[in-house]
Amino acid sequence: MTNLLEGLTTHAVLPREQADRIRSLASEGRDTAVRLIIREGIVDQQVLATELSRLSGHPLATDWPSRHVLPGSVSLRFMRERHVLPAAADEGRLTVILSDPTDEATLTALRLAAGMELSLRIAADDQILAGIERLERGQGLPDGPASAKGPVEDDDTMKDLALDAPVIDLLNRLFRESSTARATDLHIEPARGYVVVRRRVDGLLAEVERLPVAIGRAAVSRLKILTNLNIAERRLPQDGRARLRIAERDYDIRVATMPTIHGESIAVRFLSANTQAPEIARLGLSGQGLKLLMREISHSHGMIVVTGPTGSGKTTTLAAALGQLNHPSRKIVTIEDPVEYQVTGANQIQVHPEIGLSFARTLRSLLRFDPDIIMIGEMRDAETASIGVNAALTGHLVLTTLHTNSAAGAVIRLLDLGVQAYLIASTLRCVVAQRLVRKLCTHCREPFEAPAELVAQLPSAAAAGEGPVTLWLAKGCSYCGGSGYSGRAAIFELLSVDDSMRRLIRPGVSAEIIAEAARRAGMASMMADGFAKCRDGLTTVEELGRVTSED
Repeated sequence: MTNLLEGLTTHAVLPREQADRIRSLASEGRDTAVRLIIREGIVDQQVLATELSRLSGHPLATDWPSRHVLPGSVSLRFMRERHVLPAAADEGRLTVILSDPTDEATLTALRLAAGMELSLRIAADDQILAGIERLERGQGLPDGPASAKGPVEDDDTMKDLALDAPVIDLLNRLFRESSTARATDLHIEPARGYVVVRRRVDGLLAEVERLPVAIGRAAVSRLKILTNLNIAERRLPQDGRARLRIAERDYDIRVATMPTIHGESIAVRFLSANTQAPEIARLGLSGQGLKLLMREISHSHGMIVVTGPTGSGKTTTLAAALGQLNHPSRKIVTIEDPVEYQVTGANQIQVHPEIGLSFARTLRSLLRFDPDIIMIGEMRDAETASIGVNAALTGHLVLTTLHTNSAAGAVIRLLDLGVQAYLIASTLRCVVAQRLVRKLCTHCREPFEAPAELVAQLPSAAAAGEGPVTLWLAKGCSYCGGSGYSGRAAIFELLSVDDSMRRLIRPGVSAEIIAEAARRAGMASMMADGFAKCRDGLTTVEELGRVTSED
C-alpha cells in the first residue's frame, strides 16, 4: 500500500518526521511499514486498524472464529509468527483477520497453503494475538454475553473472557479516554450488581461509567494478565506493572488489586515514561523560596527533605533539583519506587522488595558506589533513615521525601524514625513542604473583589497588602469540561535550618515550637504562598482551603 504513510500523515495519525523514519527503515528491508509502526508503538493499535481499513478498503473484523480454521493447512505457529487469524473458509475463499494488509509475503503464503483466494478483515494486533491464544488453548469464544450468565468465577473462563476482543477494546478505550482527560489514576471497583469505573483528574475522582459484573471482572483479569499477576488469586492484594503505548504516549502503569466484599477492586496509576522534569525555576516557588532552595542544594553535603501527602508533587520537586545539580563532574544516584522521571546522566535504581532489593539494602551498597549526590525516593523505615542521615554526615548531598503535613513535622518524623537529634541538627539543611492545588482555567475564570469578612479570616501574612483584594472564581466552560479548573500547581513552605533552629532540635521537641521559630525567622507559610497564588489568578480560595484544611 504505497499511500499508507502519506494517508496516516494526512489524517494526523502519524507525525511527518516519524513517517519519514519509518519509510526509510522500510526501504532498507527492515520490515513492512505497518509492522514497524506496530513494533515501535507509535500509533494506537485500534486507531491504526481503523485507518488501515479506510485506506485499504478492507472492513474491520467483527466475527471471530470459535475454532481453528484449516488446521491441516495453516498452523498456529504460522499464525503467531505472522499475526494472522483465518476466520472462515467458504466456497473457495478464505476470510483472514490480519493487522498488516500490506504484507504480501504472508498473503502469498496463505494463498498457497490454503489453495484459496483471500478475503481480508483488519483488526488491531493485540486482538489478533488474543484470538490466536484462545485457539491455542482450545477454548474458542464464550457463548453469548458474559453478563447474561451471572458472576463468572471459573479461572479458565475468566482468562478466556479477558482475552476476548470486547474486553480488550473496553480497556483500550478506557486507557485512551484517561490519557485524553489527563487522568493520573483509573479505578475499577465492584459494587452490588455492577462495576464502577472512576478516574482521578487534577487530584479528584469522578465516576465515568458502570459496567456489567462479568465484563468488569473480565477487565480486572485482563489488567492482571497485562501486568503478570496471578488471575486465580483473588483473596490477597497484588501489585504489578507494565509499559503501554496509549494515545501516542508511552506509559508505565502500576496496578494494585484489593479483595472487597463484592469482588476484586483494581487501581491503575499512569506514569508517563517520557515525562521530563521541569526546570527548578518553573516549580512555582516564590523568589525568596527559590533563592533559598538554590542555596541549600549547592552544598556538597547535608540533607534536603521534601514533605507532603501522597500525590503532592514531591518527586517532581526532587527531579527538578537533580536537573539543576546534574553535571558530568558529579555522580548522581537515585533509589526510587517507581522511577517517575528519567534524568540523563544519573544512575537510577528501581527497588524490587520481592527480591530483596529494598531501599535500605540498596542504600547500604550504594555508599560503596562512590556517589556525590544520592536521591532516596522515600525514607520509609528507621534503617533507611539512619543510613541516609549518616550518608549526609559523611560528605554526600542526600535528597529525600517524608510523609508529613508540614515542614516542621519533618524533624519530628525523623526523630520518630529513631534518628538521633544531634545527627538531624548536623545534617538537615532545608525542608520543603508542598501541596498541589487545581489551577483555574484561563478561558473562563472571572475576577471579583473579595469581601472584607473573607480577608479578615486569613492569616495576617497571607492577606498582606493595602486596598481591595481581587480574587478569582472558577466558572466552567468547554475547555475545562465544566469544572473551572485545568491542571495543577504547587504551593510551598520552606524551612531553612540555621544555627538557632539547630539548637531547638532535641528529643521531645514539638512541631509547633519549630514552626513558630521558623515563622519568626521569616518563613512564609503554605497558606501565605497559596493566597498569593489566589491573588495572581492561579487558583481559588476554595481550592486553597480544600488542600490545606488538615493543617
